[in-house]
Amino acid sequence: MSRTTNEIAAVLAAAGLAACAVAGPVEHVQEDDRGNRAIAHTATGDASDPGTGPGVRSGVWEALGPFGGDVMDVAASPTAPGVVLAGVAPSGSTGGTLYRSTDGGATWSQVSAIGNTSVYEIAFASNGRVYIGSFDAVWRSDDDGATWTQQLFGFGLNDQTFAVEVDPTNPDIVWAGVAEALGSQPANLLRSTDGGFSWQDLTPPMPSPMSGRSIAVDPSNTNNVAVGFAGGFGGGAVWVSTDGGASWTDRSFGLPGNPINSVSWIDGRLFVGGGQQFGSQFVGVFASSDLGANWTELSDPSWPSLVVRDIAVDPNNTLNLYAATTQGLNRSTDGGTTWSFGVGNTTPVSMQSVRFEPGSSSDMLFGADSIGVLRSPDAAATVTPSSEGIGALSVFSVASNASNPDEMALAFQALNSGGIYSSTDGGETWTLETGLPGARYNTVAFAPDGFLYVIHDGPTSASSQEALYRRETDGTWTYLGPNQGTLFEARLWVMRFSQNDNNLIYAAGQDFGVAGFEGTVWRSTDRGETWDKVFESLDGNTPVRGLQIVEDGTDQTVLASFEKTSQPQEGGVLRSTDGGTNWASSNSGLPIGVQGMWIEPDPSDIQKFFLADRHNAEGGLYVTTDAGQTWANTGYTLPIRDVRVDLNDSSVVYALRTNNDRVQRSTDGGATFSAFNTGLSSAGISRAFGYAGGPSPRLLLATGTGVWTTDAEPGAPTCPPDLNGDGVVDADDFFLFLSLFASGDPRADFNNDGVIDADDFFAF
Repeated sequence: MSRTTNEIAAVLAAAGLAACAVAGPVEHVQEDDRGNRAIAHTATGDASDPGTGPGVRSGVWEALGPFGGDVMDVAASPTAPGVVLAGVAPSGSTGGTLYRSTDGGATWSQVSAIGNTSVYEIAFASNGRVYIGSFDAVWRSDDDGATWTQQLFGFGLNDQTFAVEVDPTNPDIVWAGVAEALGSQPANLLRSTDGGFSWQDLTPPMPSPMSGRSIAVDPSNTNNVAVGFAGGFGGGAVWVSTDGGASWTDRSFGLPGNPINSVSWIDGRLFVGGGQQFGSQFVGVFASSDLGANWTELSDPSWPSLVVRDIAVDPNNTLNLYAATTQGLNRSTDGGTTWSFGVGNTTPVSMQSVRFEPGSSSDMLFGADSIGVLRSPDAAATVTPSSEGIGALSVFSVASNASNPDEMALAFQALNSGGIYSSTDGGETWTLETGLPGARYNTVAFAPDGFLYVIHDGPTSASSQEALYRRETDGTWTYLGPNQGTLFEARLWVMRFSQNDNNLIYAAGQDFGVAGFEGTVWRSTDRGETWDKVFESLDGNTPVRGLQIVEDGTDQTVLASFEKTSQPQEGGVLRSTDGGTNWASSNSGLPIGVQGMWIEPDPSDIQKFFLADRHNAEGGLYVTTDAGQTWANTGYTLPIRDVRVDLNDSSVVYALRTNNDRVQRSTDGGATFSAFNTGLSSAGISRAFGYAGGPSPRLLLATGTGVWTTDAEPGAPTCPPDLNGDGVVDADDFFLFLSLFASGDPRADFNNDGVIDADDFFAF
């Protein structure tokens, strides 16, 4: 029997209404605690992308958010209302990009022309032309950032550009501050007089190369140019020219000699700000009224942070000054004599840049580590994040509460800063945890009793100690340690909790700094009140990366995996049979050179564990069936950094690769794997798995662009024919299916056999 297209559509629609109708649309959108949408694939997405749009299906990865990223700079066009640009550079380094907004920063889209190229500074000329300093030289746009042209320097690959500045009287004159590339790049200050088509090296005669970090041209006399420099690991300088760069004078005397991040001409005075957390190389804010011959310090030890990354002035009242610091935004209303700290409730935020929108004394834009872009309509009296569409939050760990899979947490990092987001609705909305020190966080985990624990990964100060913290029932956080001293001396990577005894906790990693670099395992028998170092390796550079307790009810057998980054590279597995008191190598069956990463238990067999080996040449997946006494390769021999086993089907194993293959999936217990990456094309670096159990288990992935998720048991979608996600199966879904079917789109594979053919048509 044959039917017309309309008849088939009508039958499908009728059947769908009976089986799948829901109350209202089912568009899948994640939001953070401020109502900003995450970068999740929604029912209104691009039908040409198998990882987005209508009918996102099991086995396809979706972005779970939250929004954010390390925004180094953000600036608004002086000629095109609503156009704003934001430059992203993860931890101030590589792998970032450029975002553009046409609605004043309310929403953002990535600029594809820039690609995965970090952007450090943005400079609009008075005529609307814009230049950006990037990891790969300077780029120029003459249409408000819609299209871009790269302006190469002509001296090779070492062209990382931290600073750009346009002459306020001539948009063709542009300055560029270039990184010193570990001393191999001596051209650290360049100038172009033809809009970036050609460049001249005007680097001051410094004793050794230093990165050009900030450039300021005096608007009242453009022959006056000041440049702030910073060394790769320390040191800094300020040089001033009064003849447009023909000659230079070192104006560093009277300054702390640490990295200079910002220079500004304000009402005839020269302001500098600087400093970095590493080595406590603080600067604060200084000002000079005589071109740097003499300096007056405007900051003092009472400042919460003396690491200043940017300085801005109210364009209509030069007494109103703002300093972006690693602990919020500071403001002065008397030209720098007195300051208010953390204005707009920004104390927890590590700020990167501060700007006024052109001509305004009230509308402000800020770039910040992790949070992304912030805005203020009232001169920083109130400051709120505005990062919708910026999917660049650098997440290092994600976890779900086993007793409540919809409760999740993630740890994120930037350069010496970071934090924790939590969710109680499966990642639909996210809340930034408060009460924790501003620091890097590398791991989150829920204990069997439901309490959330996190690992603080430095930097350390008197009020911000490394190691474990626990969230209490009232939302406050308790510092647990272990604490080996006032410096950063205990670097931890993993924590594990007993299923039988809420008081038993293990934490593992390595000593650090003055304590050495040996691998360590710590044990607490009183829920973190006190700790014993139960293992310390004999060799340095041997971090413990994974730890599991054999769940036989005794808590006596414990396995720990470790890598060795020094030569010879001989990592492996440690085993204890007396509750962690004594440890011995347990590498039988493992090759010399194994780099032990994560250890994963098989949920169907308490004696069975998988070991991920990320050795570059001989990596692979290993398995033990006798609780770590002996090991064997599963048959997979490529480097792996993480592994997870499906809680409901132990034959399904997921492996996280160390290269672009990303996620691999096995259905035969790890013997063979195939790519499992649909939808992950924009996920960035992938760091670690998480797992959300329950009736609808989900695999989670921590990446450089946030958290991504997919059904852990790929199969038929809950309501297969509802392709456009409107809650109703009708002719629109049918014609969308025909379009997908004709183009060979993976979403048309309705019988999940890997082939798109007539069988899928009838399955639909």
